[in-house]
Amino acid sequence: MNRSVKIAILIFAGLLAWFVIRSVIRGDISTQHEEPRIEKNTVAPQAVTYEASAQTHGIRLKAKGLTAPDKSVTVKAGTAGNVISTPVREGTHVSRGTLLCGLDVEARAARLEEAEARRDAARIDFEAAKTLAEKGLAPANNEAAAKAALDAAEASVNAARVELSKTQIRAPFDGIFETRLAEAGDYLSPGQPCGTMVDMDPVIVAVEVAEANAGQLSTDMTGTARLPSGQTYPARLRYVSRTANEGTRTFLIEAELDTGEDPVAAGITAELFIPMGDVPATLISPGLLTLSDAGDLGVRYVDDQSIVRFAEVKVIDETPEGAWVTGLPSPARLISIGQDYLAEGVEVRPVPQGGAQP
Repeated sequence: MNRSVKIAILIFAGLLAWFVIRSVIRGDISTQHEEPRIEKNTVAPQAVTYEASAQTHGIRLKAKGLTAPDKSVTVKAGTAGNVISTPVREGTHVSRGTLLCGLDVEARAARLEEAEARRDAARIDFEAAKTLAEKGLAPANNEAAAKAALDAAEASVNAARVELSKTQIRAPFDGIFETRLAEAGDYLSPGQPCGTMVDMDPVIVAVEVAEANAGQLSTDMTGTARLPSGQTYPARLRYVSRTANEGTRTFLIEAELDTGEDPVAAGITAELFIPMGDVPATLISPGLLTLSDAGDLGVRYVDDQSIVRFAEVKVIDETPEGAWVTGLPSPARLISIGQDYLAEGVEVRPVPQGGAQP
């Protein structure tokens, strides 16, 4: 047997051995991947539950805003002049007509006296022309001309009085002189400010509400407002905007507070609560709220066939006792322990709360 034949036999034997070994290995792997038989556990897991029923509960609109004065006005000069007096201190409550800033009258008083003198002279001329006309000693048009001159003199007097009155900048309403913007010695031109007046009776709460709530609100609806101190006051809606803010798509509302004699500052945070009606709702612990696989807020409960179900809910109110929600069947066996570990559709053994087995 030559060398070539020996080599061919060896190669054939090697290939035959490789195929045999591969077949054996495949058989072992197939045997290993066979799924073993597992006896199904027929014992359902326990679920600690308690029964909850819906009750009638009032829906409240809750919105945060700021307190504000009923009116806020910057009192301005109506004529030019130097400030010679500022008799009112900042923060003082003043009545309508109180002098806030006094300007130098300069020649205005003299012009008023001059106008009054011309008026008196025009009245004498008119009386004389009238007497002569009645006696037929002067034409009737003389009386008419004298009357026109008298009227013009009266108008000059009134204009001089108005100009003189502008030198006294007075409070336009009862309120608080909040800020002085001019001091004695300042020169004010027409339109320049003397100070700021605010009217804090009543105090206003201004808030922005979502468009879903704005259509349910109307003036004269009543509610309550709560300040950071915890103090609450009755509130009445006086204004509901019908035009949305272009940037936020919210609507401005204003409510008057009945604060009595309590001093309430402007610009502090306030929560406004307006009742919107009654609906059936269920009181639950906020800890029972969970999310579905789709990200919806809800609660898991057990139905009559002991199957875990998920109910999407909406929180309509939060109180110290718990959260009021809508969307649950009534009555409902709520899962109080292990909500996140029981998937929807799983059969369980409901155990009343307080009677769970360890």
